[in-house]
Amino acid sequence: MSSNAEIRRLGEAAKPLIQVDEATLDPEFFLASITKGWGPRVVAVYSAGDVVGIMYTKERIISGIPTGIVYGDGSLGGILLSNSVNHQHVFRLATELLLASPGIRGARLLILESSGEFDAVRQLIASRSVDGQCSLIENNNWTVWKYHSHLHLTDTYAQFLEGLGSTTRHNFRYYRRRFEAAGNQFIESLSMDELRTVARDLRPKSKFTAQLRLPDFEKSLDMVTATHRPLAVGLKHRDGTWLSVLGGWYRPGGAVLRFQCNYDGNYDTDSLSTVLRAYLIEDLIRQGLKELVIWGGTGPPLSRYVSYPPTVGVRLDVPTVAWRAARFFMSKFGPHLPKRLASAVRWVC
Repeated sequence: MSSNAEIRRLGEAAKPLIQVDEATLDPEFFLASITKGWGPRVVAVYSAGDVVGIMYTKERIISGIPTGIVYGDGSLGGILLSNSVNHQHVFRLATELLLASPGIRGARLLILESSGEFDAVRQLIASRSVDGQCSLIENNNWTVWKYHSHLHLTDTYAQFLEGLGSTTRHNFRYYRRRFEAAGNQFIESLSMDELRTVARDLRPKSKFTAQLRLPDFEKSLDMVTATHRPLAVGLKHRDGTWLSVLGGWYRPGGAVLRFQCNYDGNYDTDSLSTVLRAYLIEDLIRQGLKELVIWGGTGPPLSRYVSYPPTVGVRLDVPTVAWRAARFFMSKFGPHLPKRLASAVRWVC
């Protein structure tokens, strides 16, 4: 399926399969995540007239031309919706159906090494019905794959602070106390309308989000508002000015931080990012949650305390002579192309 209307109609069929409240498994969330340069490609697997699995992937489109290469990110469990009993079998069947679809030449997948999906991929490659290769993703330096940072949460906020290095622990305490002493406020819940308004206002004032293209930033907002359990918190100056806001969603046993905007410049010395994340972490621990996932990774100081579950990059291609030859020539001449085209060719090959 490649039309939004077809995919949305899967919403009702998907409900019985969603055994846990995982936002990334909902058709609406998947559609909200599609950015420019990609087209949705979804496989629905049926048995006796009932949907037993839905596989979410998207096709890379370059300068308006479909490449025939699809991508699926299963690093947070969002690539296949099915019940646990049939998961591995349905994944293999959906992958085979996807690669047999007209115009599809290959798939690039990101899956957890410990998942049944990885076992299904290895079986598929062993069957020689596809050209395939798997490789462990060891770092976040290659922009093709985006790692999500996993921060373990302790039983109490005091225990979490004790697990930090002395400088980081000092900063978490010092900047938050200074923030509170100035009469400023932590806002523990924003409506989706408030989140959109505040985030749009802060985006150009924040060093990180100001670098993002507006359509990409809007997609981040769309993803948060498409979830059933959105997460939206912020910081307010004592005069009512919004200083920082972050958006994400709750997932089983934890939460995902999708984006954060801070009022840098005027308040650059107040370490607003650290202050808001300190409040967020304390709030999540109070709720009994055990993990905060930071979408796309994080920088210092939290980068020193996060982990990355073993994740595998998978390349699957249709085993035709023409496509093998095309990949060979692209791999040879791709490095000599202009940077943007070279990057696209590298991703395809």
